[in-house]
Amino acid sequence: MPPRPNHPVAGKSTILNPNHLLDAADHLVSERRPGAPRQVNLRRAVSTVYYALFHWLAGCAADSLVGAAETSGESWTRVYRALNHRDVRQRCHKGRVPPSTPYPLRQLGTALVELQRIRNGADYNPVVRLARKDVLARVDEARRILEDLERATPADRRAFTVHVLFKERRD
Repeated sequence: MPPRPNHPVAGKSTILNPNHLLDAADHLVSERRPGAPRQVNLRRAVSTVYYALFHWLAGCAADSLVGAAETSGESWTRVYRALNHRDVRQRCHKGRVPPSTPYPLRQLGTALVELQRIRNGADYNPVVRLARKDVLARVDEARRILEDLERATPADRRAFTVHVLFKERRD
């Protein structure tokens, strides 16, 4: 599959371009050899799909809170690195994303939770077996999510990243 063009999405300023990560996942799954793809390649591919969306969100957070023009600054890097896998899972789990959140961002949250679960199995469970068609479906889903995210407004992106980054106090 030919490389996809760089879409003008939030997080584009990161070196870990989400579209390039998805291209890498495609490459891992589409190896040209007889028989099924190697499980190690399917495992790496599903992990790469998760990280494509995770790094999109990290770049979106940094761009939204600090500014895309500040990518070489300490504040931008600090916000980018503040995104935490556990917090993403907890704050994007069903029912925890504010209902006013636009569909593309809710879709991102749902996909991150599900992909994190699959990635953990692929990375840490020695008996997990993945099917090529399932991994390719995840790559395609992630591409659709990234395309849909282009419609999210900067204000909606900022609100979603604030939701994911900061714990709500209930006092």
